Amino acid sequence: MPRVRLSADPERLRGARPLWDDGPDDDPRGARAELRDAVRDAVTNQLTDKQREVVEAYFFEGLSQGDIARRLGISQQVVQKRLHGAPRGGKLVGGAIHRLRVALAERVMP
Repeated sequence: MPRVRLSADPERLRGARPLWDDGPDDDPRGARAELRDAVRDAVTNQLTDKQREVVEAYFFEGLSQGDIARRLGISQQVVQKRLHGAPRGGKLVGGAIHRLRVALAERVMP
């Protein structure tokens, strides 16, 4: 499945409004604003600083795992683990995407 890139540059999306857009909502129920706020809150409050750094570079800047690794001076495998986690002792360790899914499931898909 292709990766979704959340962009702050509406020109790159050809008319689509970016997730972080603070402009007026054309959704009368405010669902878009609610989703935007839920994602902001989850990224800010549910991730470690290291996970947040990788998530922002990957999803918001559109960098590859290799580019992120070079920028941060870590291996691509560490970037992968911060994003997707790694099994250890029967538990998932790391995994920013999993943490975001759990946090957003409660707010976005009740």
